Amino acid sequence: MPGKIKVGDTVVVASLGELKVYEAKPRTLEAEAGLKEFEVKLDLLTAKDYIDAHKKLQDIVTDEAGRFKGGIAEEHNLELEIKRRVIEDLAKDINAVAQDAKGRLFVSIPEPIEKEVEALLDSTTKSKIKKLIKKDYLKTGKEELVNIFNEA
Repeated sequence: MPGKIKVGDTVVVASLGELKVYEAKPRTLEAEAGLKEFEVKLDLLTAKDYIDAHKKLQDIVTDEAGRFKGGIAEEHNLELEIKRRVIEDLAKDINAVAQDAKGRLFVSIPEPIEKEVEALLDSTTKSKIKKLIKKDYLKTGKEELVNIFNEA
């Protein structure tokens, strides 16, 4: 069962606005004793919001009186800049998680940003990733996450 989550592995689920990191812990006494290392439960280690991604663009590009500060082109460029910064932050945080992780990584990033984030991951992080799923599983329960990664 090489592709299944086992005790000590780390699960990372991310999107443009949020990151959650879980550690696979033993779910049974047999798993704790090392006899059934694939019987795991996930414990949340970190949950992080990327605030800029949640801000309304209008709040960023208007003054206190509600007047627009710039033109349409500037608004579009600002959106792209916010997205770029959030993707860089996501990649930096995933690299940090990989550095601290004892076991393998199981990662979920939605397809629209997956390639951009993956391009910014360092080689150590990429070598630790056992599975990368191109979907948004942030709202998915911990037990269901284990099943999704084990079946993928």
